[in-house]
Amino acid sequence: MTDWNRRQWIATAAGITGLASIENMALAFDANAFGQKRSGTPKANRPRSKMKITKFMATLVASPDFALLNSWNVHDTHFLRSILEIETADGYKGIAEIGGGQIKELEAASQVVLGKDPFEIEYFRRNINNIHAFGAVETACLDLIGKVINRRVVDLLGGAYREAQPFSAYIFFVMPTPNGPDYSTPELAAKQFVEFNQKYGFTSCKFKGGVLHPNKEIEALQIMREKMPKAKLRIDPNAAWSVETSVRVAKAIEPLDMEYYEDPTPTLDGMAAVRKQTKIPLATNMVVTRMEHIKPAIQKGSVDIVLLDNHYMGGLNNVRYWAAICEAMGWGCSGHSNNHLGISMAIMTHMNCAISRVEYHADTHYPWTTQDIIKGPMLQFKDGKMALPDAPGLGVEIDPDKFAALQENVKKFSNRHDLLKKWDPNYPLNNHIIRW
Repeated sequence: MTDWNRRQWIATAAGITGLASIENMALAFDANAFGQKRSGTPKANRPRSKMKITKFMATLVASPDFALLNSWNVHDTHFLRSILEIETADGYKGIAEIGGGQIKELEAASQVVLGKDPFEIEYFRRNINNIHAFGAVETACLDLIGKVINRRVVDLLGGAYREAQPFSAYIFFVMPTPNGPDYSTPELAAKQFVEFNQKYGFTSCKFKGGVLHPNKEIEALQIMREKMPKAKLRIDPNAAWSVETSVRVAKAIEPLDMEYYEDPTPTLDGMAAVRKQTKIPLATNMVVTRMEHIKPAIQKGSVDIVLLDNHYMGGLNNVRYWAAICEAMGWGCSGHSNNHLGISMAIMTHMNCAISRVEYHADTHYPWTTQDIIKGPMLQFKDGKMALPDAPGLGVEIDPDKFAALQENVKKFSNRHDLLKKWDPNYPLNNHIIRW
């Protein structure tokens, strides 16, 4: 076989025909040939979407919140969320939800999105600088696309690995207020977990620590273990403890058969120092949150589990990349949560059900939500799990009346700092520090 015949045979095998001479072979590699004689990549003769996004509405809303305590503050009277609605010229709509603190960044993203096709998600990723805003745009586009093709968002992420995601109870110390519950002692925190188990079926518990003295929080976990012998227990003090305190607490709770220990101390170095001195797996949503954190985390040996969050990691597809990296590194995955409404509950369920690497029960604040935005009743937990909605896209829609009420709530928003100072004059306010 001559050299020319060999080249013709290779070209034909690659689907390229009509090459009359050796000079013609260059066309096979010419990007300007538009697929007629290109090597192995004939131009796809497929229909192209002609949809255009003509409406982009970002709205700040607020939903009532309880006086939940964390290591640096108490929750405000309401939690703020940013709601995104997009619509195409032919009437298809998509929605999303992110934190209220990103409303301005979300509004700015309209300049990138308006006039574009909702399928241009990679273009949006490269041109929307704020990852929270991009995550909302991506989600709204996927919701819209799902409605167009009559498929769920989970199907656009690779399909449902599971049809329902197990979630954990999110247990907080709650500061007593005139109109709210009091869960401010170890005994009451343990009682709260039992109540969540009975009401929602949760068999695992994420306990928000860094609030009372560590000895009190150890006591709370001991009571939880006594009351719920088979439960999966975790504690997350949000890096409020020194390395020395973190190790001391780890030794005290190791007999409780803890599932994992989340962000006990700040920095990759601090986490690595704790990890060397306990057999409890270390989880994080604070020290490994950007791609540039991964290499030093591996080198230092800082973590075992990463909590995935589409809001903070730049969208649903980015979370899939994170999960793949975690799998390659041998890290486990769980799902992260902050205060949220039913739109985010649906988003989180699609995310967690799509990603096989999410082997731990995911976090959710949703049981603390009392005023929602979605049509119909709130999404329901059954046996500690949230099932995927059946409808196309995210499977939830905005209720106009509920939406209007949540917008009015923004005027009622205030902090609880005065009450917190009365309850504990030494409590930090918006100051992330090592407390013990």
